[in-house]
Amino acid sequence: MGYIWRLTQYPLRHKRLFFGFLVSATIGTAFNVLTPSVLSTIIDSVIPSADPALLIPYSLLYLGLTGLYSVFDIIARYGAVLSAHRSIYELRQDLYEALMEKDLAFYDRNETGQLIARVTTDVTTMREFLVWGYRVIFMGIVQLIGTYVMMWLISPGLTMYMFVALPVVALFGVAFAKHVRPVFFRARQMYGRLSSVLTENIVGIKIIRSFTSEDREGQRVRRANEEYRDVATRAFRLAALYQPLLPALLGVITGLLVYVGGVRFVEGSLTYGEFVAFVALIGMLILPARFLSWGIGMYQRASAAAERTFYVLDHEDEIRDPEQPVEISDIQGEVEFENVCFGYDGNRMILDGVSFRVLPGQIVALVGGTGSGKSSLTRLIPRLYDVDPSPTIQYRGRTYRLDEHGCVEIEGRRYYAKDGKIEIDGTVCPVRPPGRVLVDGIDVRMYRLTDLRRRIGIVHQDPFLFSATVRENIAFARPDASQEEIEAAARAAMAHEFIERLPEGYDSMVGERGVTLSGGQRQRIAIARALLADPRILILDDSTSAVDARTEMLIQQALENLMRGRTTFVITHRMSTIRNANLIVVMERGRVVEIGTHEELLAAGGIYAGIYETLTEMETRALQRTSVETQEG
Repeated sequence: MGYIWRLTQYPLRHKRLFFGFLVSATIGTAFNVLTPSVLSTIIDSVIPSADPALLIPYSLLYLGLTGLYSVFDIIARYGAVLSAHRSIYELRQDLYEALMEKDLAFYDRNETGQLIARVTTDVTTMREFLVWGYRVIFMGIVQLIGTYVMMWLISPGLTMYMFVALPVVALFGVAFAKHVRPVFFRARQMYGRLSSVLTENIVGIKIIRSFTSEDREGQRVRRANEEYRDVATRAFRLAALYQPLLPALLGVITGLLVYVGGVRFVEGSLTYGEFVAFVALIGMLILPARFLSWGIGMYQRASAAAERTFYVLDHEDEIRDPEQPVEISDIQGEVEFENVCFGYDGNRMILDGVSFRVLPGQIVALVGGTGSGKSSLTRLIPRLYDVDPSPTIQYRGRTYRLDEHGCVEIEGRRYYAKDGKIEIDGTVCPVRPPGRVLVDGIDVRMYRLTDLRRRIGIVHQDPFLFSATVRENIAFARPDASQEEIEAAARAAMAHEFIERLPEGYDSMVGERGVTLSGGQRQRIAIARALLADPRILILDDSTSAVDARTEMLIQQALENLMRGRTTFVITHRMSTIRNANLIVVMERGRVVEIGTHEELLAAGGIYAGIYETLTEMETRALQRTSVETQEG
């Protein structure tokens, strides 16, 4: 009941509408239950009087009750629909806002298809319950009670037989819930899995076609589809089995009561009118039984959907605003990493004790192999992820986290920190305090997230463009930017010329994910978007990887002017970009192994010197191939 009660809080925000349709359903049901008593009076009193004039008022009364039932039923239906749609609108908005506030670790642990299913199909299931479930359950209960009251007024003795059915009905409902709800919850999970597979294949259709993997991916979709089909079939098979049993059970009891009532009529303890009314009331029990059966089924499906949906709303983010944030008027752009440790899964270290300082306005090139931690390091600056909050020690070349008790477990043995160190088999390991990322000397965790991120511009390796116009994509961070500002940013990113050649210029639609543009064009629009935001700190995650040498040179020339006075982190394999950096940080396995200027690192003859030689040779060969292709063309 917990999840359904939480769902109910949404219609309860509109109390007049919610209780209005429930009251209307109650009044309409009451009018419907009264009709058999009018019929009994007509049979027992009006017809024996042989006065046709008496039939008119009772007939009108019967018609009036039926008409009023229809009117209030229409009002109840309209109110239920209106209440449900307003509630679902608010729930869907809350879900969207919650998803937008979730940190990236949440998305790392949850498949996209599962999240889409929770926002779409699960919400639709809850909407159906709000539209129909409450009304049919409430009407079923009201009509059941009203029918029993009217039956008691006619014949308490016969009605006592009906009370025997109540415990059976209650046990039936408990058994139904116990067996059906877990299966419906599993069905919702399988639907989310199917949605994930379909989403991946639609987004990755180019890769599938390129590697002729249609058959293999088709089998993967077929397996997910079959799993969903099987569990959904089982769920609805159980529902199809249980739901008709309640009306059938009441049908058996009705048949027995009709027999007992008939005997009492023959014996004279019941009038003919009372017998007819009683039989009519017994017949009325079938409808509420069906209502309750439908309602219980919808309740179970909605409960399973609500549990999955409220998981999103209840999930506590690891990255949140501080209780007393430091206000930012402006930042200079000094960035410092102090003993930074980080791992996505909480176990394997991606960054291990990284420490270095970047002065305002410096251009920093992060260099290293794949998986060395370059991108992870830059994601800590805008708090897309947070540094590991645990103290650490280093023992035999490996980093270990201390728990909240200052304890570390190594090879099954536990060691405790004392006086800022841990001794392990004669080796003294100093305890390193938790790492920090500082901007202008202040821990980034002390800033309000929106204030911090507005001052940081990021151009990702795989730029994402929205299905909108070029103008809207460039002005994404500043929707109020003027056309002159948008064009200035585009010129700086060397994008203005190709934009002008598009069919509608800046008003051209770029297609979903920028599919109508080349990789280099997407990169330049993404760079223009970051530049228009006018950040104090700029992060370029291999942002020139998809442009040719000429375009890269032009972009670099423009960026040199625009980066002046801005702190810039560049992740790249282009030596032309690396050489221009004020500081080069060489990373390997999550650690800083070399740091300095281009000339200093070359003179040292270490890892960077080898990287420089390899990249220079690769660029020379690429230029030679380009020259040959140009001559042949």
